Amino acid sequence: MVKAAAQKLVREAQLPEARRDSDTIRLWENYRDQATMWRSIALLQIPATAIALIFALTMWNTRSITLNVPPKPLPGLYAAQDIPDTEFIDSATDFLNLIASYQYNVARRQFEEAAKMLQEPLLSKFKESMLETELRTVESTNRTQLFFVDPTTVKVERPSGTEVIVSLLGDRQKIIAGKEVPLVKSRYTVSLTTIPRNKLNPYGITITDFSFENVEK
Repeated sequence: MVKAAAQKLVREAQLPEARRDSDTIRLWENYRDQATMWRSIALLQIPATAIALIFALTMWNTRSITLNVPPKPLPGLYAAQDIPDTEFIDSATDFLNLIASYQYNVARRQFEEAAKMLQEPLLSKFKESMLETELRTVESTNRTQLFFVDPTTVKVERPSGTEVIVSLLGDRQKIIAGKEVPLVKSRYTVSLTTIPRNKLNPYGITITDFSFENVEK
């Protein structure tokens, strides 16, 4: 009996030690698995980094940058055919803003500024008809005029390599002595060409003729 009890006590004392050995082995195996995983990841990063580096160098060496830069105005004369339509539209619009939209108290300054955009023989006709006759009427009647351009109706024609015609359609509103006159649909036609450029006129665009007509009463 005594011997059996002693053997039982010995067996019970050995069990915890066996468990500790088993837990230690399992823990060590987990650490080993994790170490193997991180080692594998590190090994995979080497070729992945090399591939990414080769791809980046290839993209850098084969890259192509395309910039659409408008031609810079150069000294001398620009041919009208070498200038885009937008430049002629802008010049015609600037001219009409001076002669077709004004108040009676600033009309003289605007007309004089518009005259700087003209060439002979139009300049002499403009001084006679606008700076004298028309301006006298504007100032004596306190007339104000507004011209509202319809941008969808702007037309550009190039009858020759040296001439461009811009047509602008819109509503013309007159106010005479504080009284509004009914709107009139009008069309302004501006003929332009080019002269040697200068600092104030980088493309050398100038106006050779202009006219207007009422297209609807």
